[in-house]
Amino acid sequence: MRAALLALLIAGTAADAQAPTRPVRWYKGNTHTHTLNSDGDSPPDVVARWYRDQGYAFVVITDHEKLTDVAPLNAALGAPGTFLVMQGQEVTQILQDSTHPDRRRQAHVNAINSTRVVMPQGGTTIAETYARNLAAIRDAGGLPQVNHPNWRWSVRLSDMSTLPDSTLFELWNGHPGINNRGDGAQSPSTEVLWDALLSRGKTLFGMATDDSHTFQRPWDATMPRPGQAWVMVRADTLTPDAIVGALSRGDFYASTGVKLDRVETGREAIVVAAAGGAGHRFTLVADGAVQASVRGSEARFELAGKPWRYARVVVEDDAGHKAWLQPVYLR
Repeated sequence: MRAALLALLIAGTAADAQAPTRPVRWYKGNTHTHTLNSDGDSPPDVVARWYRDQGYAFVVITDHEKLTDVAPLNAALGAPGTFLVMQGQEVTQILQDSTHPDRRRQAHVNAINSTRVVMPQGGTTIAETYARNLAAIRDAGGLPQVNHPNWRWSVRLSDMSTLPDSTLFELWNGHPGINNRGDGAQSPSTEVLWDALLSRGKTLFGMATDDSHTFQRPWDATMPRPGQAWVMVRADTLTPDAIVGALSRGDFYASTGVKLDRVETGREAIVVAAAGGAGHRFTLVADGAVQASVRGSEARFELAGKPWRYARVVVEDDAGHKAWLQPVYLR
C-alpha cells in the first residue's frame, strides 16, 4: 500500500511539474472612477465606454457609498481578455478635527471588487477610521485602497504608520485638486510620505489613479478628467480575482504616462526598460534617498550586498511623466 501511495504521489508531482502555465500579460486599469451614481457627470455606461475606447483593460467604478451593478456594463461593453468593468465603492470617511483649517479631515478609502456597500465606520482618529474601514472592506470581500492622503492636507505620516502591510495607497491621484507634490515646506509629497513609511518598515504599494469625475469637459484641465494616471497590472487572466490578486501582492507599476517594456525585480537586481527610446531617466531610491540615476532606454541596478531596507525605481520621460515600480524589500 505504501509503495502504491508513493507512486501516486510521485506521478502527481511529475504531472504538476509538466502542467502548462498561463502566460502573464500587462493589463492597464483605473481603480478610482465616479459616475452620475454619486458626484460624476456621466452615467456608468458612458464612463466604462470611455475607458474601453481608450485602450484600458479594466476600470473599477467607485462611487461614494454606492455599489454600481457592473453585470449590464460587462454584457454590453466587456470582452473576455480585452475589457472588464469591476465593481467597487469609495468609503467617504470624514473626521471632525478642530485643529485643522477645515475643522475636519478626509480619510477616504476605496473598496475594490467588494460585494456590498460599506458605510463609513467612524472613529476618534484617522488611524482608527482606517483600521475600521479597511476591516469592513475586507469583510465585504473587497481590496482596500487608501485614497489621496494629501487632499486638503488631511492625512499625516502618523495616521498611516499603523496601516496593515501590503495596503494600497494613492501615490498619485489625477484630480487637479490633490496635492500630490506637497507644499515644499510643512507637508511632504506623497512620494516622500511613501519613503518615510517604507523606511520605517511598512510594506505599502503605490497606486496611480484618475479619480475621474468629468467626462463631458475633456479639454478642461481644471477638472478631474479621465486618462491622467493608471496602473499596469501583471496577471495571467483578465478577471476580478486575477487583478485583485496581482494588486494585493504588488505585481504592478503605477504610471502617469511612461510605459515599460521590461520589469524584473528581485533582491539581486532591478532591471527596467522603457518604451519609446532613450529619453528616460531611471532613478534608484533606497531608504529614502536617491542612490543612483542614469539616462537611456533601460537600466540595471545591483542590489546584492546592499545594506538598505528597501529599494525602488522611478522612470521619468522628458515630458515629466513617470512610472513607479513597487519596492523590493531587502530586509
